[in-house]
Amino acid sequence: MAVMKVFLFFLWAAVLPLLVGSCGAMKSKRDPGSLFLACFYGVFIEFALFEFLAIPMVFLRCSLRQLSFTWLLLSLICAAISLRKAHSSGKFHPVFLAKLADARKRLTPLLGVVLFCVFLQTACVTFRQHIDDDDAFYVATAVTAVETDTLMEYNPYTGNLYQNIPTRYVLSAWPLYLAALSTLCAGLHPTLIAHFLLPGLVVLFAYLIYALIARDLFPEDPHRQDLFLLFVVLILSFSGFSVYSSGVFLFTRGWQGKALVAAIIQPALFFQCRKAMKKEKDKTAWLHLFCTVTSACMFSSMGVVLSGIPVGVYAIVYGFEQKKWRYLPCSLLACSSAVVCGVIYLLI
Repeated sequence: MAVMKVFLFFLWAAVLPLLVGSCGAMKSKRDPGSLFLACFYGVFIEFALFEFLAIPMVFLRCSLRQLSFTWLLLSLICAAISLRKAHSSGKFHPVFLAKLADARKRLTPLLGVVLFCVFLQTACVTFRQHIDDDDAFYVATAVTAVETDTLMEYNPYTGNLYQNIPTRYVLSAWPLYLAALSTLCAGLHPTLIAHFLLPGLVVLFAYLIYALIARDLFPEDPHRQDLFLLFVVLILSFSGFSVYSSGVFLFTRGWQGKALVAAIIQPALFFQCRKAMKKEKDKTAWLHLFCTVTSACMFSSMGVVLSGIPVGVYAIVYGFEQKKWRYLPCSLLACSSAVVCGVIYLLI
């Protein structure tokens, strides 16, 4: 039974996003059929979908089961549509097989060192549990939602019903995502998800984003891509100079939403802004940027600000560089979910 629960976790948290993002990856002109791109797109689409469902359902006092199974149903529909569009191109299987063949050829000694270091870091965060005081709220909120089948109706500190809406947390549905995974994994405890299964996936996903950045910066030079990844490994490994660095957040608090804003959202925004603003008329790239910003809002209330500001800065920089100020309205639309969340925070 425990094996089945773990299998369901990886099915919903890893395989399903890969299927959801398959269509977007096939449409990429530079790297069509990339599994990294498919996973990148799929994860943020899944998070954005969950945020859009969770916020109204919290205020409507729906149950956790209603949220969980509605999100799963819509995710499966998105995966089916994405796979159908990917297959309609007629190149899905040939491109996928070609990518696997290229992956074997790309394995160099330098890349092997990088992969070994990433493996050690993944094993460390999986089997060397870190206890954080903030779990008294974040993980406890997920556990409370599972035990009561409610959405942020009970105070996790006291077990009593909230007298007022927890305005600081109500728009950030990350603890509810952990609770939903628990429900969809046949009752796998949220604490096990947060402290045992999820941190390793977060580390792998972070390096997946850095690998995409390396490909974007050095598209024709695999050796420089490997050097870039090795440099990232070293920077993150020796980032213990502050408890607020991206590396510390990634390796010690990877199950908390505010840690994900630093460890995942910031590099993802860098990659996605470059992709969207280099191709001004690529609506798909702007849509994925919107999903990334919405995911930041889902992780933490800080993500509302810390996602909008970088996008605005990138838009100004690209506007000056290329003398095209149409980036600004496009960027505003991409950040519309953060703007709406910010307004709601001020009103409530």
